[in-house]
Amino acid sequence: MRRKHASGPRLFLRGLMTVLVVLSLATAGWTAGGAAPDFTLPSVIDGKEYSLSQYKGQVVLLNFFTFFCGPCREEMPHLNQIYQENKSRGFVTIGIGLSSDPTQLRFLVKQLGLDYPVLAGDDQVSKNYGNVEVVPTTFIIDRGGNIAHKVLGARTKADIEKLIRPLL
Repeated sequence: MRRKHASGPRLFLRGLMTVLVVLSLATAGWTAGGAAPDFTLPSVIDGKEYSLSQYKGQVVLLNFFTFFCGPCREEMPHLNQIYQENKSRGFVTIGIGLSSDPTQLRFLVKQLGLDYPVLAGDDQVSKNYGNVEVVPTTFIIDRGGNIAHKVLGARTKADIEKLIRPLL
């Protein structure tokens, strides 16, 4: 009996899917453990400056995104829901827009009805957080100001809640 072999394109797709699954599993719960770098950045809505240090003692979800990132846009309403449901428990979500015009970011915040602070990021904050190159990239910072998790790529609301729940 003759054995079927996967064709070139099928084999390539199977290999690609394997790599994506491995990367997803490897980055979903990566624990950094180090202190989260402080920053001071302006809000895209009113220009008010926000610093990470002003949230000391709270659990912070720090989400890096760009205006043109589709998965970022899909994830942001979930981040807003998580913020609304947990802010009374010492939790805050902060968005940092990279490589985006503040006018575009302001439009996005209003379009999506985001209630959490969205800040205009710069190269320095990206560098301080390991040269953020993949968006969305989310850091979850514990009450002690340490990075508990780094998440590359968009996640579901349930996935994010599993990461923050033990920290609240």
